[in-house]
Amino acid sequence: MKPKTYRTPYEIAVKGFEALVEKLGPGGALQFIHQYETGRGDYTQERKKILAGLTLRKLRAELLSKK
Repeated sequence: MKPKTYRTPYEIAVKGFEALVEKLGPGGALQFIHQYETGRGDYTQERKKILAGLTLRKLRAELLSKK
């Protein structure tokens, strides 16, 4: 019989996700996790704040300046 070893919550999460990926594949593992992840905050309000004042012209100029 194996002696019990203590695992941290992080170690358990890593091992659990590895098992999910092994059995379900990466996409299936993510789908499984998304069923239980509730998220936080108000996406709509955060998006409004982040994109406030952004226009297509500004976005285009920013993207072109990064080339």
